Amino acid sequence: MNTRVLPLGNTYTGSNGPVHAPVAAHTPAPVHTPAHSPALVQAPVTYGNRASVVVYQQVAPTNSSSIVALVLGLISFISSFFFLGFVGIIFGHIARSQIKARGERGNGMAVAGLWLSYLSVLFWVAFWLLYFGVIALMIGAAITAGGGTVS
Repeated sequence: MNTRVLPLGNTYTGSNGPVHAPVAAHTPAPVHTPAHSPALVQAPVTYGNRASVVVYQQVAPTNSSSIVALVLGLISFISSFFFLGFVGIIFGHIARSQIKARGERGNGMAVAGLWLSYLSVLFWVAFWLLYFGVIALMIGAAITAGGGTVS
């Protein structure tokens, strides 16, 4: 179960009614402390023998599509499987729409997956266009050097 601790002074309203976290009492700091006197240390304020109240609030789950988008974006970015970048782009956009609709976490992972996927796809498309362009230029140069006919 994912939980987090609310800071002091916050109120959480659950199914059992409102629960108030304790508010720490603030006292003014001494104006002048001589060098030879020990520093004043204040203990937290407690009332009676009761322990301080810690309120836990459930944290929203992380969107699984954003994790998939990040993993696919990383794989497509560091390897030659650029087609995984297309799938990463799809998962990234799906994750962003689900995060907005459901209020889940993972928007940063979805955005990182989108960036990696887009960069991967752009790099590999440019690479293959350049590769086949150079081959086409070499064939064209060979044809023109050989008299203009293909035999």
